[in-house]
Amino acid sequence: MLNPLEKIEEYNISQKDIQKLKDIGINTIKELYMTRRKNLLSIKGFNENKIKKIFNEANKIEVYGLLQKASSFMKERNNIIFKIPTSSNNLNEILGGGIESSSVTEILGEKGTKKTDFVHILCAHALKLNSKKKIIFIDFDKTFNLEKIIEYEKLLNINIKKTDNILLKNDIKDYEDLIKYLDKINQECHNEQFSLIIIESLVSIFEECFKVITKEIINNSPINKLEYKYDIESKLGNVLLKLKNISYLYNVAIVITRKISVSTENKVPMGLERNFDICSLMPNFEIMFGCQFQTRLKLKRIKNGKFKCIIMSSPMMPEKECKFIINEKGIFDC
Repeated sequence: MLNPLEKIEEYNISQKDIQKLKDIGINTIKELYMTRRKNLLSIKGFNENKIKKIFNEANKIEVYGLLQKASSFMKERNNIIFKIPTSSNNLNEILGGGIESSSVTEILGEKGTKKTDFVHILCAHALKLNSKKKIIFIDFDKTFNLEKIIEYEKLLNINIKKTDNILLKNDIKDYEDLIKYLDKINQECHNEQFSLIIIESLVSIFEECFKVITKEIINNSPINKLEYKYDIESKLGNVLLKLKNISYLYNVAIVITRKISVSTENKVPMGLERNFDICSLMPNFEIMFGCQFQTRLKLKRIKNGKFKCIIMSSPMMPEKECKFIINEKGIFDC
């Protein structure tokens, strides 16, 4: 059970200071502990002494850094974790039952490997698993299709009205917009229950930055390349950290899709010509995502309309693969 931040008011922490913490997305004591001191010091009126006092009072409610037996931690974890299944027994088997909550999962694959269909089917299964919990679909590629989910729901015998629990966000323009919305999600998760957050093509919002930088390179504008690359990597890292905190704190399954291609593997964003200066600025998404995601799934198209799912990495499951069919009726075994 998460302790709300308001509890520290009982220990002589002012409402004004509590509100300042909530304004930057801190709603629970656990979130307070997980926030970087640098971010706390950036709050107007906060200094080392004030932060130390807040931590000391919060520690009276929830002990910071308390060691826990691994066996009791796993028991607690297994009691709260849920898994969103697919319609394929083979796929469910290698995933240990389905896409896991309190975890961030990446689904990557080339164009035409049905990543979008896969996440739409997950939405329908998440509603079947618990129709009271809401779903957030953040769509950067404008691929969301409610009719698809309704068709899947009919096949799964789900009440069509439950699509009201799917919240769509498809007007995020840049990194700043995304951060504001993730902070809003954090606040909403504190008040309501969510089972699944889908982010369709997260990388695309960062690739837009390189279209701007390309023009500057072509025009021979002076650019601090190292500073620019560090900036884009730190922004992406900040987004992934916020997503991991949301999934962990509120027991939400988060799924992010990513399109890969020959140009992506060579570190050049889609739609940009090959250029040494551009290549040197492009972050290696493969390395960054490999370090940040708990589970990574790769989808491949094989012969006769069949597909393959490969578990590239996972803390709980071995590296395995299976074949399946995905169509307008769902995901099925070959």
